Amino acid sequence: MRTHTRGAPTVFFISLLWPLLAVLDVGAAAEVDPSEEIPFMGGNYNGHPMLYFSRGEVEELQYAAGGTHSDMARRIREAGETMLERPELYLPPWSPAEFSARWNELYGNNLGVLSMFCLLYPHRAGALNLAKDYMERMAAQPSWLVKDAPWDEVPLAHSLVGFATAYDFLYEFLNKGQQERFLQVIGNASRLMYEKSYVRGWGFQYLHNHQPTNCVALLTGSLVYMTQGQCLPSGLHMLLFPAG
Repeated sequence: MRTHTRGAPTVFFISLLWPLLAVLDVGAAAEVDPSEEIPFMGGNYNGHPMLYFSRGEVEELQYAAGGTHSDMARRIREAGETMLERPELYLPPWSPAEFSARWNELYGNNLGVLSMFCLLYPHRAGALNLAKDYMERMAAQPSWLVKDAPWDEVPLAHSLVGFATAYDFLYEFLNKGQQERFLQVIGNASRLMYEKSYVRGWGFQYLHNHQPTNCVALLTGSLVYMTQGQCLPSGLHMLLFPAG
């Protein structure tokens, strides 16, 4: 089924409405000090994390991990402990040839869980170092695509979601060089996904099985990239709404 919307799906054009929504809340906007916030298409986000919760809510999540959400937290902890016990089995390879030689979506999937593990259990020795090593290895890859399936962006989508989520969750634990370098990786991957949305079926066929996976990845990477829009001139709005 083909629609009239080419390129990025309609959901991304919703951001055109954000400036209008901001006008509806003039009173609240007047109380915001722009110097202390990160401008974000009509909204203000006080740094990272910002995708699913704020920095101020992390302690509440840690508390919930021992109570109302203990079952979910137990699964996250088991996954994190498993990766810590056998890191050689879970860390991505440094070699691009080895990384791209297999269907590699598991790397992005595991990184997202590992980063949440680091937030919930910040005192677990070795967890943060493992996560940063993991991100360094992924950032070293020239491509997250599979060599024998360069036409399929699904592995790239899984890597982008996991990497962007880890960047958001662990931002304050990264040094300045890592923050800038990892952000560029997210920007490059998001740009590639955006460009491919013009020529792949998932970009305009809403019933395509790759559509939700790839579009959520593009959205996640783009949201993280936009929070740093003032620092890097090629922010998300430049990707989604190029001149001409």
